This record gives sequence, C-alpha cells and structure tokens, in this order.
Amino acid sequence: MTGLRRVADTAVTSGEPAVRLLAPLRERRFALYLIGQLLSQVGDGIYLVTLPFVILNQGGGPANLGVVLACYGAARLAFFPVGGALADRLGARPVMLAADALRALVVLGFVVLAADGRIPLWALITVAVPFGILGGIFMPASFSVLPQIVRPESLAPGNSLIQIMRSTSRITGPGLGGTLVGSLKSGVGLLIDAITFLVSSLTLMAIRPSRPAVETADETAAQHADDGVQDSDRLRTWRSVLRYASSSPLVRMNLLTTLVFNLAAVGLIEVALPSFAQEPLGRGALGFGIMMTGFGGGSVIGALLGPALLRLRRRGLIALCLGIAEGLALMVIPVGSSLVVATAALFTAASLQAMVNVFYMTMLQQAVPARALGRVMSLLVTCAGLAYPASALLAGTVLGTADPEVVIIVAGLGVSAAFSVGFFSRPYRNL
Repeated sequence: MTGLRRVADTAVTSGEPAVRLLAPLRERRFALYLIGQLLSQVGDGIYLVTLPFVILNQGGGPANLGVVLACYGAARLAFFPVGGALADRLGARPVMLAADALRALVVLGFVVLAADGRIPLWALITVAVPFGILGGIFMPASFSVLPQIVRPESLAPGNSLIQIMRSTSRITGPGLGGTLVGSLKSGVGLLIDAITFLVSSLTLMAIRPSRPAVETADETAAQHADDGVQDSDRLRTWRSVLRYASSSPLVRMNLLTTLVFNLAAVGLIEVALPSFAQEPLGRGALGFGIMMTGFGGGSVIGALLGPALLRLRRRGLIALCLGIAEGLALMVIPVGSSLVVATAALFTAASLQAMVNVFYMTMLQQAVPARALGRVMSLLVTCAGLAYPASALLAGTVLGTADPEVVIIVAGLGVSAAFSVGFFSRPYRNL
C-alpha cells in the first residue's frame, strides 16, 4: 500500500493557506459547479414534496404513490453501476450535464401530464422510471467530478462546501416545496424543479475541467501489486475494478462503513426516531422536527471542521475514533427520555459523521485512479441504496416487538463496530 500512502501523504499540510474552507470558491469552475448543484438539490427537495401531492390530489391514492416511488427507486439503484462506468469512460462532467438536461425534459413531461387532469398509473411509471434511471446515472458522476474541477489542495475544502450545500438544500428544498404546494399548485413546484435541472446543466456546460487531481497518481495506484491490479487490466473492466476495490483497504473499508451506516441510520431516523418522539418522549411531530433540526445543524458544523482532520498527523486513526464516537453518540439518544439529550446526541453524531465523510471522500478522490473513480463511487452509492429499504423494513419489523430505544442503541452499536474493524488494517489506520 505504499502507492496509496504516497498519494494520501500529498493531501494537505497544516501550513498551506489553500486548504482554507473558502479557497475553492476562488476557482471559477468550482463556484459554477456549487451554484448549479445547489439549485439542482433544492429542486430535488421540491420534487420530493410535490410529487406525492400531484398523485394524491388527482385521486391516485397511496397505493399508486407507493408503486411510483418503488419504480423510481428500483430504476435508480439498477443504474448506479451504469452511471459509474459512463463517468469513467466519457467523463463525469459530460455525464452529469446530459443527465440533468434530460431530467429537465422528463419533469417538463410530467408537468404536461399533470395539467391534463387525472394521470393514469402507467403514465406515472413512464415518468418515474426514466427519472430514476437518470438519477442513478447522475449520482456516481457527481461524487467523482470534483478532482476534475479543483486543484488537488482544494479537494478537502471543496468536499466540505459540497457537504454543507447538501445539508442546506435538504432543509430549503422541502420547505420551499411545501410552501408552493400549500399556496399555489403542485405543477408549479414541478416546473421550478425542471428549471433547476436546466440551470444546473448550463453551469456544467460552462465549466472547463482541469486535469484530474488524481491523474498524477494513476500509474502508481493502478499498477501497484498490493492493490491487486495487473498492468494489463489498467482498470478498464468491471472485473479489474472489483478486484481493485476488494484488495484496497481504503475502498473496502469505505464500502463496509457506508453499508453499515446506512443500515443503521435509515431505520433509526425514519422509523425509530418518529416512534421515540411519539413515545416515550410524548412530543410527536414537533419533537421529531426539533431533533432533525439538531441533526441538520450538526451536519453543517461537521462539514466545516472536516478539512481540519486532513491536516492532522494521525488522521486515519483519529477518523476511526470519530466514527466509533459517532456510534456512541447515537446510543445516547434515548438516555433519560429527554428531548434536549436526544437533540444534542443527534447534533454530535451528525457532526462526527460529516467530518468523517469529508475525510474519506477526499482520500478516495486522491487515492483511487481517475479511470476507476466513477465505478468505485457507484459501488458506494449502491451500498447506500441497497441498505435503505433493508434498514427501513428491518426497523419497522423490530419495532413491532421492541421499544424504539432498542433499535436506536443497536444502530449505534453497529456504527461503532463497523469503524472498529478499521483498527485491524494498518494501511487504513495509518492513512
């Protein structure tokens, strides 16, 4: 793993001013990218709120809504690997540009359907499936594009700003969508969503990508024997990428922690926490909203602190300790059945998770060869996508016979255990 260590050691040093958080905003490419993706993410939040009401207000019913969302989710999950392969072959930016432009057309088609009155189920599915396909293609590319648009020293603060942008849009988008549905028509929200995709594609078109930050490390990382990649493969095939991922401690551990965290977090946040807010807290939706506000605030603070972690000498070991502490913070949520304690624990866990996210995303973008980065990122998002329904179903089943406190504690234990595995890998521990 000396190849990976050599790449990692060039990450960021403590005395460089370029690692400051706002440094990437001085680069025109990144500023355009961040603006476009902020609008696109806000549009996604609007879509998340308006889609159910378009269906329900036209007599579609919860059953039709469930079918449409299932088709969207299945299509998106199936096309994550395709998106990663396209990003590696064609470039992440062109793939994102095409996906956003086509999503704008799909949403505009939905607007036309919604204007005609009641929408049959088959028509809803014909919109949901391509929208899911394009979302699946877009996501791996969006995680692998940053090295192409910022200087190597700006990767960490760039990831931090992207994390902040995503956390902010998760609040702004649904709030704006709810306002539009409440005061205007659902179709207006869909139209705004289409416009955000169009603007995002235009900003991507205006970006002229630089030489990928990891390109100088490609030969070392791709050919190094202990990464398990043969010179003849050159990471051109999925088989060679999977062999690389299974033999690289950095990639392998990130796949594990991504899978376990999402298995724990989805059921905890979307099933166990609402139940906990209802009983034993007795605070209902208001209490759940307060806890999630703490979670969102923690994500922003952690993202701000993330780049500092890369400047520490024992950053790999510290990151593992932060991951374990995150699980312990989740276990504190039910202590004393207190809304204050639960909110503070969620704030702490989200802060730690955001710091760890910025750290490991930056390390991946620096260490994984550029020719394979899209496919490696598609493996990560696939792990998250597979964990989502499994976690929700498992938590719902367990809550039928157990208290929400049990689910929360087990979820926290799972997160801590996953990061504890990293201590047994010297290359991962010594990143």
